[in-house]
Amino acid sequence: MKKILKGIFILLFIVLLSACTKDYKAITYTKFIETFQEEGYIVNNSSSQQSDKYERFIEASGKNNQFTYMEFKDEEEARNYVKTNYSKKKNYKYKDKKDYITVKSTKERYFSLIQIDKIVIVGNTYTKSNKKEVNRMLKKLGY
Repeated sequence: MKKILKGIFILLFIVLLSACTKDYKAITYTKFIETFQEEGYIVNNSSSQQSDKYERFIEASGKNNQFTYMEFKDEEEARNYVKTNYSKKKNYKYKDKKDYITVKSTKERYFSLIQIDKIVIVGNTYTKSNKKEVNRMLKKLGY
């Protein structure tokens, strides 16, 4: 009887863990723009002013926060950008998953980044008290 209960407990634990994994999907630039405009942020599409490595480069600013949407030419370029700039830095908490990368920092300022496919989205604030707003907006985007 104990073995049966132990087996059921292990299966239940595995099911619960599998339900807790995140399955992020990349969002479109139009969703990014619409979401921030609805919240009163100033959105600037500066894609034409950026280098050729970006398909799109959009910034949203307001409420003492800055968000950036970077769409690279391909996923490898996006992953390399994140790895090069954040993987070996001691001020960043870097997590490389199979389908996405996340980076967080709470040193000096609050910084949160997610890379999915060829999209990199960054939210940051120089005022740590605005951390909740950064997280709220990223959650509204689906992250």
